[in-house]
Amino acid sequence: MMKIIYVGESWLGSCARSLKEALARNSQVDLDEVNEDHFFPKHRAKWLRGIHRLLRQSYRQELYREILARVAVFQPDYVIVYKGYSLDANFVGQLRSLGVQTVNIYPDCSPHAHGERHRKAVGAYDLVISTKSFHPALWQSSYGYANTCAFVPQGYDPNLHLVASPPVEQLFDVLLIANWRIEYGDLMKRLAVLLERHQIKVGIGGPGWLQHRSEFPADWVFVGAMVGRSYVEWLRQGKICIAPVTREVVINGARQHGDEDTTRTYELAAAHCFFIHRRTDFVKTLYCEEKEVPMFDSPEELAAKILYYLPRSEERSYMAGRANMRAVAFYSTDSRAAEVVTVLSERLAG
Repeated sequence: MMKIIYVGESWLGSCARSLKEALARNSQVDLDEVNEDHFFPKHRAKWLRGIHRLLRQSYRQELYREILARVAVFQPDYVIVYKGYSLDANFVGQLRSLGVQTVNIYPDCSPHAHGERHRKAVGAYDLVISTKSFHPALWQSSYGYANTCAFVPQGYDPNLHLVASPPVEQLFDVLLIANWRIEYGDLMKRLAVLLERHQIKVGIGGPGWLQHRSEFPADWVFVGAMVGRSYVEWLRQGKICIAPVTREVVINGARQHGDEDTTRTYELAAAHCFFIHRRTDFVKTLYCEEKEVPMFDSPEELAAKILYYLPRSEERSYMAGRANMRAVAFYSTDSRAAEVVTVLSERLAG
């Protein structure tokens, strides 16, 4: 039995929580948890922002004390930290000095994108298990790290995203849920121009979009952030969902490898959605483009495929069903947790 203390966020829909629960279901794991977000209050009023910023170091020290207390009692084989934005390199080193193996599950495209403290912390772990297929090969040459990096992809949460039946009523022709990014905004603005004469009903959800509402057609619907079960239900309101990825990654003036997939890559299929995905080499290994998930390289190709598939409901349903079957079989967080356990077991044995 492998003993793990797991540090990560606990809100419904967070990747950290989904993987934690999958690890807890694994018969080879005895898991204790420290919920990172419980130590950092979320503010809604603007006046609280400054107060929390002043207190952030105190919050961090409370988190550190709790982790150390759990380590002292539980005596884990591993402390697994999901992303670990709140942990610095000194604290990771302190854990290692106690004889605990430290592991970071890293979900983001680049560990350089969140400041110097975080960049250094990622390099302090004994092992990084990245959800990005390109990280292991570039870990030393592009990112400058000397620690070991393994790859285990993201997945869908069977307790949240999995829906066995196809949607019945769909209010939108085209739907997107994603955090606002300039690249995504440019994609959707170009799509608006390409589709303007076709009377297509578009819905967009996710943080950041409402601030850019005026840049898009007046009849497009914007709903803000969507999490948990509401996220899944709203995804299923789209006849066609769009799955973009961030291909343009420039940090401190240096271009880095663009993203290859996101959690949407797996969640949309599990939720029985028909979706058109940004074409990447990695995604082409996950789905059949002709029979499961169509793909696009440009706004023009995306618009053409939307116009092709929108009137073909039977073809959409068939492809969504095929993608769902593939995701259910191979891409759950339980499957990913089993891969993580294999990586950790091999490390303990070695």
